[in-house]
Amino acid sequence: MDWRPILHGAMLAATRRSLAAFLCVVIGALDAGCGGSSRRAGSVPELRQALAPAVRTGPRSTAPVTSIASGGFAGYALLTNGHVWAWGDDLEGQTGEGGAWNLTTTPIEIPGLSSIIAIAAGANTAYALQSGGEVLAWGDNSQDELGNAAYSRGQIPQRIRAPGGVVAIAAGGWSAYALTRDGTVWAWGDDGLGQLGTAGPLPRAVPGRVPHLSGVIGIAAGEGDGYALRRDGTVWAWGDKSLGQLGTQGCRSPSPGRDNRRCPPAGAPMQIQGLGGVTAIAAGADTAYALRRDGSFGALGSHTRSEFADQPARVRGVAHVVAIAAGSETAYAVLRDGSLWAWGRGVDGELGDGGTANRAVPTRVLTRAPVIQVNGGGAMAYALDRRGRIWAWGSGSYGQLGNGYRVSLDEPTRVLTLP
Repeated sequence: MDWRPILHGAMLAATRRSLAAFLCVVIGALDAGCGGSSRRAGSVPELRQALAPAVRTGPRSTAPVTSIASGGFAGYALLTNGHVWAWGDDLEGQTGEGGAWNLTTTPIEIPGLSSIIAIAAGANTAYALQSGGEVLAWGDNSQDELGNAAYSRGQIPQRIRAPGGVVAIAAGGWSAYALTRDGTVWAWGDDGLGQLGTAGPLPRAVPGRVPHLSGVIGIAAGEGDGYALRRDGTVWAWGDKSLGQLGTQGCRSPSPGRDNRRCPPAGAPMQIQGLGGVTAIAAGADTAYALRRDGSFGALGSHTRSEFADQPARVRGVAHVVAIAAGSETAYAVLRDGSLWAWGRGVDGELGDGGTANRAVPTRVLTRAPVIQVNGGGAMAYALDRRGRIWAWGSGSYGQLGNGYRVSLDEPTRVLTLP
């Protein structure tokens, strides 16, 4: 190993932040892990500002990026040539390379994928939509997220038994959704909170139609909820309502969400009152968002897990919004001028504002170029700029920032090996 570029980056880290940052870069180069939230280790994370990465591996793609997606600990990029690249955690096979279940700190191309037009990711499972309307999936299958009960996990992408003519896909924590050309919605995976819209408590291995929905043009998924945008601008939702996620009164229980048995889920889609003229929707773990034609932005559901809004409320401080996204407990809005704003949880740097404080009002992300798309993950986020480049920030303990390191960053850094 050539230590010169690694030590150079470490010295820069020590100069800007601390000795801990120096050690973090060196340890990270040995693939030992450092920083960010971790499900495998209980060490205190070290978060540092974005540095020029010293590690650069893998082949370089020559096609620009057209879309981005993020799972719990992995990132994905769809290129204009219809191929998909991935980086981050691979414990459940979610990078789709078909090799050893480990992790990769820089993007690698997923073999066997072509003619892809859309991508989505859940907690540990990823999905790709082909131009012919077929859906492929790979990763964890503990809740039948792969749409095939015959597998415990999928190392390589495999076609699921979804209906034909799919035009859009969405993924929640352990559930997935497909929108077909005829305006109907199909769901599969975990149904413990009613998120499949069937009022059934068991996982569904084969996609089934969500009842009472037609004329749908957009879909979104939370951890325990599904959302549908209809052609008439109304929004419909189903699943967990314990924190007001469905626009109805929630259950003020000391144990909300998956462990809350006092608040039965909504087994069938219901219209969210007070929302009209909506053009886009997004959902986080327990919060949903809607963008209206006039560029205003509304939210409902949990914001702190101790308080929630059971009616849509306008988000103040942003206007002329053109794109929205949500992470687990963080929200993002792209404005017409290309600026990016975020609010919510910031402990792992997922707000990208150079700090780790939580923000109750939108704060500007320190992006370095005008943004056209944003996507939030568990505790990290990705932005796609107008030149087709990806920027990442937040938790990076599994290489999910794609910059060659395993450290967390509180401002955007460039994802490597992609344009």
